[in-house]
Amino acid sequence: MYYHCRELKYVLYDKVYPAPIDKVDNFLLPAYKWLGQYCGYCPQIWLSRSVSQLTGYKNANYSSKSKKRDDGTYSVKRNIEFEDKVMFGFDIIKGFPVDYYIWCYFLNHFSEDGHSEDYITRDLNEWAQEGNLKPVIQAYPIIQQWLNSDRKFDVFIRKYLFSEKDQVVVPSLNLKSAKKVICHNEKQRKTLRKMGFIEDRIEVRNLKWKIL
Repeated sequence: MYYHCRELKYVLYDKVYPAPIDKVDNFLLPAYKWLGQYCGYCPQIWLSRSVSQLTGYKNANYSSKSKKRDDGTYSVKRNIEFEDKVMFGFDIIKGFPVDYYIWCYFLNHFSEDGHSEDYITRDLNEWAQEGNLKPVIQAYPIIQQWLNSDRKFDVFIRKYLFSEKDQVVVPSLNLKSAKKVICHNEKQRKTLRKMGFIEDRIEVRNLKWKIL
């Protein structure tokens, strides 16, 4: 199943599109523009393939209050507030594949001015020149993938980055076709039902968080 998550205020019982380009985080925009040269659109809507955790649905805000006891010690009351997000599950999505872990590596290079394909190539080559590559490859499998691509950037992205492994991007998404609609509470469920989402497809997941 393919999963997509968004804030409830941006949910429609209809087709949705990416945020306007002037609303995209400046940190991410250079990478999105670069990806757009290959997938054909920018910005993109992102979906996780099989791994719902990658969507950010479980993100929460933490707060705490402390109270001094009579013996001088403190008791702490922690509160967890989930962001007002909804996750949608789809059976089949025909999108443009982007490997999650390699994409995260790319983000750190395209987020700064002047960092581009040449910078990534140079960085990977520097890693691949270590005297003992075995521990480096064990820690960073991307180095082995780079070597398997004969250190050629176009081969590397076609073979490993643009591989349907854990996420895809699309230019738009019809939320009403979702087979699952997952929310945090009954209030969200009621709102989604009023929008038109089918009752049997809406699921409330009360997530339990362990605070260390």
